Amino acid sequence: MSTSHRREFLRTVGVAAIGSAIGRGANDRIALGFIGVGTMGTENLRAAMAQPGVAVAAVCDVYQPHLERASAMAQRAGQQPKATGDFRQILADRSIDAVCISTPDHWHPHIAVEACKAGKDVYVEKPVGVAVDEGYAMVAAARKYNRIVQAGTWQRSGAHFQKACELVRNGTLGKVTMARTWIYSNQPPQGIGNPPDGTAPAGLNWDMWLGPAAARPFNPNRFGVYPDAYSYFRFFWDYAGGQLTDSGVHMIDIVHMAFGDPMPLSVSSGGGKYWFTDDTETPDTMQVTFEYPGFVASWEHRSNNAEEHTSRLMGATFHGSRGTLYVDRQVLRVTPEKGSGLAPFEMKRVADPHPLHWANFLECVRTRQKPNSDIETCHRSSAACLLGNVSMRARTRLDWDEQGRTVRQTEARELLRREHRAPWGLAI
Repeated sequence: MSTSHRREFLRTVGVAAIGSAIGRGANDRIALGFIGVGTMGTENLRAAMAQPGVAVAAVCDVYQPHLERASAMAQRAGQQPKATGDFRQILADRSIDAVCISTPDHWHPHIAVEACKAGKDVYVEKPVGVAVDEGYAMVAAARKYNRIVQAGTWQRSGAHFQKACELVRNGTLGKVTMARTWIYSNQPPQGIGNPPDGTAPAGLNWDMWLGPAAARPFNPNRFGVYPDAYSYFRFFWDYAGGQLTDSGVHMIDIVHMAFGDPMPLSVSSGGGKYWFTDDTETPDTMQVTFEYPGFVASWEHRSNNAEEHTSRLMGATFHGSRGTLYVDRQVLRVTPEKGSGLAPFEMKRVADPHPLHWANFLECVRTRQKPNSDIETCHRSSAACLLGNVSMRARTRLDWDEQGRTVRQTEARELLRREHRAPWGLAI
């Protein structure tokens, strides 16, 4: 960096720090840039535009149809965003206060760090990345540049999830020694199929989509954009971590929230592709056990049995000496143990937590208070899930060294980090 550029950079950071210290007026409009406007990015755009005091300044995607769709959606809401295929244009725009990052997981760390360096507040989708080390870099950037960074673990903004965690913390259930989390489905064994590599569709910048990941030919499953389907990139190791870091991080995050956001002492897992015959890489069947101080937690998913009529497809249970608490995205229910004196309790979801999560983020941008899903809490929840994948891939139990930020099993340590293809590294 040249001397003149360094002076300009320091001046910008200094102005951002002053702005952070004095806060923003309650009526100030917050200019937002949306980076990645596929399925989740569109949901975030919709949730943000429903909040008062928001200006959609820019939308960005490497796939032209997504970019056009998001632009049209914003315009119908009376917004006039700039449209670009390069997120760096958004980060360089000083008029933009904050960004939403809804790219595939492998892009989250680089863009979030660069956004913090550019003086932007950040809403970044979960999980924080695809390797444990990346989360530490994101937390460091948020703290160094005094940025508000809210992660997309939006269940934390749901009133019935908050109540569930309160009941665990305040002793209502007695001593809780076990928590369980899961997601179940029953899908055809052919899964998403085995399409050959080919030519990227018109309007897609495939090299930019790959970004920090290794260069490779276009494959429609890795891109994973199909009508009426959630993106399939999440089932390939280069870009994500499968069901555990996609849905699992939401439920493990609630376990962490209930117990004060600890890291597990140890993680052991098993699983594999026992059902699907497609080209996905992540396990379709998996069980993970997390040992924490004073309790154990588990995650499991399967793809060939939904256990219909006996349980919800995705949820969590907390098992205490006085009763069991069940919670999912619709309801919280407490079932007493016999003779415990605990009264049954039920609380249904009243409001969608996702827009509430956005309201919390925007409030924190104005007040500079810590958001409901501060990057550090999501990093810890993501890291626990990523360790579950590492345990399965390394075929070993992992013992977590909190002080060293590593595992004691040296043979598994290389899976805690990943190489970033130039020029998309992590420089704080």
